Order: sequence, then structure tokens, then C-alpha cells
Amino acid sequence: MNVPVSITQFAKQAKSLPLNKIIKSQDFKIKELSEDALISEADEIITPSNFGTELDYLTRFVMLADDHAFDLANIELKRYLDHGLITPAEFIRVINKEEKLGRLTENISEVDDIPDKVFRLALDICAWEVAFRTNKYIKPTVYPDSVTIRHMKVMMKRIENFFDQFGWPIRDAFIASTKNGYLSGDGDYLLKNTIVDLKASNKTTMQIYWVRQLLLYYTLGFYNHFNDEKIDRLMIFNARTDMVFYINVTKIDKSALEFVNDAAEKQSTVNEKLIKQMMEID
Repeated sequence: MNVPVSITQFAKQAKSLPLNKIIKSQDFKIKELSEDALISEADEIITPSNFGTELDYLTRFVMLADDHAFDLANIELKRYLDHGLITPAEFIRVINKEEKLGRLTENISEVDDIPDKVFRLALDICAWEVAFRTNKYIKPTVYPDSVTIRHMKVMMKRIENFFDQFGWPIRDAFIASTKNGYLSGDGDYLLKNTIVDLKASNKTTMQIYWVRQLLLYYTLGFYNHFNDEKIDRLMIFNARTDMVFYINVTKIDKSALEFVNDAAEKQSTVNEKLIKQMMEID
């Protein structure tokens, strides 16, 4: 049974958050940070999903020096160890990769100076974060080649430029959650008064799925006072197209925010009942 316990999963349920109850993609303003900026996915050899995960991961670990970048990966890694799904030697092997990644990047000051080995090590660790989110570990068999790495470096530099223009994060991986905690997620970046979700998509227009994601991160993270910061703006930065999509919170009708919050809380109540029933069956 697929229970939508994450914001990412719930945002894909169009019937729960219909267009006539929320804001539209067209309500977002657009800013292009460079012209003809689209970087094609065609020549990249890892999946778009893995590319996006690794881009966010390296941004947090290398550019933001986030000491907690490994946390979700390590939670899942430890769970696999505790359940006998991996051996202690396999557990140590991943921890050693994390430490090696730290040594390789500790003195890096320019994105272009990041060695290729970092991108391959990062994918191995990212696989455990993906496992945390999907409940399934898939060992990487294809690693970033020179073209894929070059593309990722360009996008990392675009992210750096984006932060220079709009402000550097005061927090990353902030938590958004319903009251009972059975529907939650971690947003990408919190700038001063701005929620930012990072994308590496070939889409050049604001997607309704992204709209739902931002509304859920805002309502479950700040509108409901789960976090204390005052948010004035919701924003997508798509590093693949070097485009920014944003809306001021004052432009969003309160009824839309209340609807999103209520829909999430309702789903969370259903999730709690379903999960407890499954636990009783087990």
C-alpha cells in the first residue's frame, strides 16, 4: 500500500490539491539569470533524479559546509545494518566514503577545483538518502562521466550566483510537518524570509507540481508555526535553465493556504490510521 507520508508524494496527488483551490503556475513571476541557459540532459549518463539529488547534496556539503548533510543517508544506512540487510563491513565502507569525501573537499574554494572522484563518491552516499525517501536501496552501477560532471559544475556555479543575488541560506533541509507527524518533508533552502526549492529540470515553465510542493512546505513549515521564521516569498530556482520562479506570500489568498493546510492534515490523519493498521497486521 502506497501511503503518501512525504510532501513530495502528497504534492503529486492532484485530486487532493485541485487547481481551482490553490494558486496557479501563471501567478508566479519569472526571472532569467542568463540567456539560452538550458543544459540538455541528453548527454548525461545518470538519471535526472539522481542528478538532482546529487546536485543538492553537493551544494549543501561543499558550498554550505553543512555538517548534517549525511544525516538522512546515515539514518537509512544504520537501519539496514540493524535489520541485517548489510554487513558491518559494508556499513563501515560507506562511512569511510563520507570521510574521504570530506577530506577531498575541505580545502576547496572554487567549484572548478572539485576533483572528479568527489562526484562518484557522492553518488554512492546519495543512494542511501534516496533509500531513506523511497524505502528502497539501489546500488549505483553508472557513475557521472566527464560530461555529467561538467554539467553539474556549471549548475553549482549557477547556484552560487543565485545565492549571491538573492541571499545565502540561513538554513537548509528545514522540516515541515503536520500536527501528528504522519505527513512531512524537508525543504531545500531557507533564505531570509524566502523558501527556495532547487530543481535541475529541463522544464522552462513553472510546473503545477512545484506549486503544490511550495505551498505544502510553506503551510506545514511556517503558516502553521512549525518553524518560527516569517516567510514573505516562495521561490523555485531551476539550475538547469538558470531561471527563478517566485511569488510573494501576500499575493496568495488566505483561503488557498487554509485549504492546503486542511487537506494535508486530513491526509495525515488517514496516514496515521493506515500505518497503525499495517503495524498491527505485522
